Amino acid sequence: MRLKTTLFLFTALLYFTQVEAQSCNGADFEERNGIAILELDSKVSGSWRKENISGASGGQALTYRGSDKFNTPGTSEIVYKVKINSPGTYRFKWRNKISIIGTGSEPANTEHNDSWLKIDASDFYGATGNTRVYPGGSGKKPVAKGSTSGGWFKIYTNSIGWSWITRTSDFENHDIYAKFNNAGVYNIRISARSKGHTVDRMVLYKENQYSNAQSESLSRAVTSCSGGTTPDNNAPTVNITNPDNGQQFDEGDNIAVRLNSNDSDGNVTKHEIFINGTRVSNQGSDYSPYVLRNATPGNYTIQATVTDNDGAKSSNTVNVSVGENTPPPTGNNAPTVSITSPNDGQNFDAGSNVPVRLSANDSDGSIKKHQIFVNNKLVDTDGAGYTPHVIQNIKPGNYAIKATVTDNGGKTASKTVNIVVGDDDTPPPSGNQAPTVSFTNLSNGDQVEVGSNVVVRISANDSDGRIVKHQVFVNGKLVDTDGADYTPHPIKNVTAGSYKIKVTVTDNQGATGSSTIDITAGTGTPPPTTSNISFNLINAATNSNIGAITDGTTINSSKAQGINIKINAPEGTKRVSYGLYSNGFEVSVGIEEFAPYAVFGDTNGNYFSETLSSGSYRLLAVAYSSATNNNSVIERKTIRFTVGSSSGKSAILFPNPVSTDGKVSLRLPEGASGKYEYSVTNSLGVQVEKGTFDAASSQRDVELSLSNIGRQVQGVYYMTLSSSGSKETIPLIRE
Repeated sequence: MRLKTTLFLFTALLYFTQVEAQSCNGADFEERNGIAILELDSKVSGSWRKENISGASGGQALTYRGSDKFNTPGTSEIVYKVKINSPGTYRFKWRNKISIIGTGSEPANTEHNDSWLKIDASDFYGATGNTRVYPGGSGKKPVAKGSTSGGWFKIYTNSIGWSWITRTSDFENHDIYAKFNNAGVYNIRISARSKGHTVDRMVLYKENQYSNAQSESLSRAVTSCSGGTTPDNNAPTVNITNPDNGQQFDEGDNIAVRLNSNDSDGNVTKHEIFINGTRVSNQGSDYSPYVLRNATPGNYTIQATVTDNDGAKSSNTVNVSVGENTPPPTGNNAPTVSITSPNDGQNFDAGSNVPVRLSANDSDGSIKKHQIFVNNKLVDTDGAGYTPHVIQNIKPGNYAIKATVTDNGGKTASKTVNIVVGDDDTPPPSGNQAPTVSFTNLSNGDQVEVGSNVVVRISANDSDGRIVKHQVFVNGKLVDTDGADYTPHPIKNVTAGSYKIKVTVTDNQGATGSSTIDITAGTGTPPPTTSNISFNLINAATNSNIGAITDGTTINSSKAQGINIKINAPEGTKRVSYGLYSNGFEVSVGIEEFAPYAVFGDTNGNYFSETLSSGSYRLLAVAYSSATNNNSVIERKTIRFTVGSSSGKSAILFPNPVSTDGKVSLRLPEGASGKYEYSVTNSLGVQVEKGTFDAASSQRDVELSLSNIGRQVQGVYYMTLSSSGSKETIPLIRE
């Protein structure tokens, strides 16, 4: 009897051991809910060394200490087995750094910076945008640039310190992806390439489920293979506890939006509030009730969206009304769309790049299509995800930009803004006669009474076609746009001052004609030059006022760190649009509907932080008396200011744009000396260059070799230059 019992227990133990082994099939770690994480120092082979390194996850990481293997992948190979439970496409990243710093002429961040990688997946490739590359020897094309063979990618970083930069293909920066067609256990292989390269932990994740920050969080535990069933992530929950759906409020009421949110298997990391499709509050794990203040009559759709620590989202929506006879909507609602940039009536310089940005929402469904029309021509169509359309190198003329969105029920909504480019009339196409226009009731130099209504009447003609658009400008501002039929535009209750009135007509072939007159109201004294719009520089850390910014102001670089810009608007303002530009590039463009009006945004007066690089800036602000009507302009104002070094003298970098060799000269302010440190980051804040040099007062030009910039994609980068007592940032363009 004892023998039979012993045999039974032994057999049962063997059975369950085999079941466990079959569940994991020897996997070191597994994918759970779309992400798999493993510490690379869990295995060692060949000349890889497990070392105690500052900043490493868990305190230890792997460093290759053997000889360079630039063209022979497979040396000191380590194989990690991952169990994929949910087939699909995963992005691969590892946390790595350079542990041998180059000396002399050897670039510090382009040597000792790579290892070999091979994933035995259904598909293994590098991608950037719509472009893919494959490892040499895979039988697929195009092949990644640089050294690659036998199905191995060379994976490199360009940061000396710890980073998640994981790229392949020399000078092209492709991210790494693996596609798994079926659930199962797959091999991830790494092997030695350059001595001194350190790797810490690796992650595979689905990009539609996790952000970069979520996938790179070191607080996430490794996903060791459990051999059991992988639990699904439970989505968070959210309920709007105040106001109630269908509730009615009086005009001027303050409406507090209160929530009850929870995540049963984690925690809520973000709370967002949307009013009629526009996000008005973005808070983290702690939520303070958002208050819609001094509500105006109308219907409001209030949506709360929460996100959990695994990226899952949930939303809850209520509809309320303000004022009498405005019952909240019922049934299916059409989508909404607004053009957040450019602003209606905005003027651009010829040759500018004009991005068209939207805010769209469907309160009871989803947006399925975005379309952009320029002068009635369809120029861009996107699906559910919208990428801003850019009108590049725009030519002089008048433009009507229309955005149309379609929801999942087939309903559409549109919004149109009109912009002006340049001051000159658009020349007619070859063989076409330009249209003509003249004033019929006003003459140049006319004087009118203060408080009167001045009606602009015109006569227009096109000898070989027809007029399709009429526009009226007053003191450079577009105030009226009509199609083929023109309705006389009234300038109501004119105040004392001088007025420049311009009318422009456009024919059916795009040619334009204009006529301009100057009139005076009252004694002819020009309107006061003072403006009710003003600007203040804000310390974002303390939310305190640093001082006013006026036209021609110069701001020291040391005072442009961690700041925001507050727009002080006239009484009665319901909305402010703004645009901040530097050297032809857009810095920040948007709309603020609640005071304080901040160029870089805020949450209930807690200002967001931004750093301004050295250079020249143009800031435009427009105040509106209506939250929705673009023709309700109270006032607009433009100023220009400069950000320079703390000494009032700035360094100059040339040539700028930088060519592919990365060689530049840095001209320091006169008399500069001592030790300088510099670093270069891309537009996402990722460091791509770093170094030091000694400057002598007799040597103003310092030659730098930014070899890694030469390998980066085209775009704008930023060099931060620091020395004892000074710091400045210089925009750097990679052509």
